[in-house]
Order: sequence, then structure tokens, then C-alpha cells
Amino acid sequence: MSTVQSGHAIRELNQIIGIARDGHDIYARAVADGAQDPQLNALMMRMAAAKVQVIDGVTRLVRDAGGQPARHGTLAGSLRGGFGRLGTVLGDAGIQYASESQAAEARLVKALEVAARDGALTAHARRTLNGMLLETRLGWDDMCQEVADLRGRDA
Repeated sequence: MSTVQSGHAIRELNQIIGIARDGHDIYARAVADGAQDPQLNALMMRMAAAKVQVIDGVTRLVRDAGGQPARHGTLAGSLRGGFGRLGTVLGDAGIQYASESQAAEARLVKALEVAARDGALTAHARRTLNGMLLETRLGWDDMCQEVADLRGRDA
């Protein structure tokens, strides 16, 4: 892999780490706030654990490529998190956390899809990302269903 390809790959992988950290922050905040719905709380804990797996796995890929893994989330995630905290104060915290989580999962799915198709990444990295993509999509589906269920109960 050339230096240019390696630099591109590291930036792309670090973006995934940042987005996964954004999602983990949402889930950790939801669990810490003690979501009233036990099913939602359990889902948030499962999703937080899944984000740790993504962060750890992609961190290994960045190191394998000779890079320094991202240690923080993204700016977009920080901004959304601030607005999300405000929403939990002003409205239904469960729906707010679930909606915020759904958006974070969508960002992660998109980033994983792009990276998994990127020829600048090694075949091993693309296979690893494809596995993560499958798991992330399943979690996203669960979160979408939870949002629909919460909105249905409030209707």
C-alpha cells in the first residue's frame, strides 16, 4: 500500500472510529440517565457494547496500517450530542435517545459501507469492515423498530 493510500485508509478508518465513539457516547448517556423502559435500556447497553467492538476492531486496522487511532468522536457527533441532551430535558428522553441513536447508527452504516468498498484498504480490512457492517445493520434495524414502538406507544 502506498503512502497516499495508507494516509487515505487511516483517515477513513479514523472517521469510523469517531462515528462509533459518537454512538457509544449516546448509549452510555442513555444508560447513565436510566432510561425508564427496560427494553430500551437493554438495547442501549447492547449497542454500547457493539460500538466498543467496532472501535477496538478498527483501532487494530489503523495500527496495522501504521497509523494513530482516533481518540475522540466527531465534531458533528459533539454538536448533535449537545442538541440531543437538550431534547432529553425538553421532551421524552426515551424517544430522544432512541432517535439520536438511530441517526448515529445510520452514519456508522454509511461510513462502513463506503470503507468496505474502498480499494485503498487491504482485503483483510475490507472483510473486517464487512463483518462489522452486518452487525451494525442488525443493530440499526433493532433501533429503528424500538423508535417505531416508542412512537406507537405515545400515539
